[in-house]
Amino acid sequence: MRALSEARQAIVAAILGMVITLSFYGYLRIAESEHATAQIQNEAYNIQRQLRQTMINHLFMVEWIAREWEQNDQAVEERWQADANIITLYYQGVQTLVWLDPQRRIKKVFPEQGNYGLVGSQFSGTETIDMLANNDAIQHAIVGKAGNLGRHPTDIGLFVQVDGAEKGIFGAILSLQDLINNVVRANISEGFQLALANENGLLYSFQGDQQTKQQWQVNTSLQVLGNRWTLTVWPTPNKLEELLGGVSTAVLTAGLAVTLLLTFVLYIFGVSRHRSQELADTNLELYAEIEERERVEQQMAYLAEHDALTGLANRNALMRFLTEKMPATEQHKTILAVIFIDLDRFKEVNDALGHTVGDELLKRVARRLQKIAPESTFIARTGGDEFVLAAPDSESSHYVTELAKQLLLALDTHFFVDAYELFISASIGIAFAEDADYSAENVVRNADTALYQAKEAGRNTYQIYSRAVHRDLTEKLELMKRLRHAVEQEKLVVYYQPKIDLNSRRIIGAEALVRWVEDDGKVIGPDQFIPIAEDTGLIIPISDFVMRQATEQLKQWHDLGYDDLTMAINISGKQLHTPDLIDKVLDTVHQARIGPQFIELELTEQVFIENIQSHRHFMHAIREHGIALAIDDFGVGYSSLSYLKNFPVTSLKIDRSFVQDLPGDNDDATITQTIINLAKNLEIDIVAEGIETEQQVDFLMERECFVGQGFLFSRPIPAEQFTQLLQKYQGLIPIQIA
Repeated sequence: MRALSEARQAIVAAILGMVITLSFYGYLRIAESEHATAQIQNEAYNIQRQLRQTMINHLFMVEWIAREWEQNDQAVEERWQADANIITLYYQGVQTLVWLDPQRRIKKVFPEQGNYGLVGSQFSGTETIDMLANNDAIQHAIVGKAGNLGRHPTDIGLFVQVDGAEKGIFGAILSLQDLINNVVRANISEGFQLALANENGLLYSFQGDQQTKQQWQVNTSLQVLGNRWTLTVWPTPNKLEELLGGVSTAVLTAGLAVTLLLTFVLYIFGVSRHRSQELADTNLELYAEIEERERVEQQMAYLAEHDALTGLANRNALMRFLTEKMPATEQHKTILAVIFIDLDRFKEVNDALGHTVGDELLKRVARRLQKIAPESTFIARTGGDEFVLAAPDSESSHYVTELAKQLLLALDTHFFVDAYELFISASIGIAFAEDADYSAENVVRNADTALYQAKEAGRNTYQIYSRAVHRDLTEKLELMKRLRHAVEQEKLVVYYQPKIDLNSRRIIGAEALVRWVEDDGKVIGPDQFIPIAEDTGLIIPISDFVMRQATEQLKQWHDLGYDDLTMAINISGKQLHTPDLIDKVLDTVHQARIGPQFIELELTEQVFIENIQSHRHFMHAIREHGIALAIDDFGVGYSSLSYLKNFPVTSLKIDRSFVQDLPGDNDDATITQTIINLAKNLEIDIVAEGIETEQQVDFLMERECFVGQGFLFSRPIPAEQFTQLLQKYQGLIPIQIA
């Protein structure tokens, strides 16, 4: 719209200029066309007149010769040759002269060359003969087709009666093509073309280019010697251009040039006028923009060091504050503490009630912290549900811990947000500048490390940073990194612990257990890396690796003839949350080409209880496909015996903590007896773990527990040793080698 406003006058001038120019151009073009048409018509008239005059001249010549011969007593024989030479010399359209006797026989022909055969023959081949017979007394010439005297169908003959001393008929045969050609070439103007036609078709043409014929041809009727012809004349393209002239084109070009120049001048004028107005408007806008920019810069400066949601300082402001305080703290050896606060299970509030409620809760937490914290403390929200209090010039470490307790108590009190009454707690990590070498970055990191320890300690508590805690965390992070590399490079190994029939001491199955063997041969126990794998999610690729290795190994043992062996494989809680676990298990078993009845999946009692409702479908689907389902470490978790009734559990594994003190410990004996009785009554298989003595075997067998595993029989061993154990003792376990 702005460009249209600037060019309004220019557009109007352009339209008017185009209209005027095109109007003059159209008028001049019509005039030029009329002039060109008139020139073509004039040319056609001239050609028409010359053709008619030439034909009349030939007719007059024939009649004049006949009258001359009638008045002269000289014989035809004597005059023939001389008169014929004169006639053909001056009348080039005459092709042949002929003398016929009264009976229309050919007596003489000129020129004789090429016409000897005609002398003495009868004139024939044309209706002109009848015309001569019917007009013996007529003294005027008769015009008709040449018949056998002509050389071309278009040739015509002029005949006249001679009534002198010697009677006969004098005739002149005209070549129409030669006659017209001579006339046209002698009289047509340069640049014109023509065609001559009668009702039977084209008689003659003088043309080279017909591209202008359709539009510019002029047709005229020509009647000569009893013949009716149509004469068509048109110009060549160059001649047409000459006839039309260049006035209209020049006017068009000049008009467009003037219009363009005027349009450009008016456009420049319009742009200049609008630019002036815009400049004035821009100055006003500039002042307003400067004011707005100053306001925005102030707002940005505020937001650069403040949290937009709570209005507290942010991490940038916190780090600046600590950096400024550190030199004085180090110099005067005062206490500067950093208290790192993280709300426990805040994510559950967001997930259940939405981010709007979660944001409002964060605002209320910020206000509560501001009420409790001393005026000298610096409060910041560093992100998410994390808050940091920096307490410079603290009285003592005891003062800091008391402040942390007050914060825990305050945050453990309910919050009202909209219509909800919310209960949350917090975990706190405390670090002192002295332990961080008076580095702002280090003291915040140390407080975060202490916070991590507080969460591991059960949440809703505080922990003070110590170098030992930092060392443990560093070692854990290093172990996590090495574990990730071990998983990626497949440095994990699957060991197998035999499952024994206590009656026959025969190996009836194996439990697959993962081990981490480093390059130097050192074996890292699962109690060290499995919790890390659970926290980082590496447990899923580890579990997939174990299942794949275990099923393939079981297939090898079946192929060796031990086709009744079963394989127990542990399932982690994180695996239960993967949507394709059922398909993955079934695909792995199918690829190993073993029957599903030889596979048993083990879940710890704790994992089973935590996921029992959400994974009901998984448990039933596994059993429908024939795979057994065992509860590992039974009795040590928060047992809910109802799941044994409602879910397809096939076996219970008595935890080693109940077996290791048998038979001497009465409490363990009672608990073990109870678990065995429970399994028998529910018709569930029972397996004892951690068997280390023959007395334990006897105790278990007396109470009808006939399957077990433990160091008494074999420790978890690599697949090669397990195979040797099967082959060397035919699947039996001699006690002396265990």
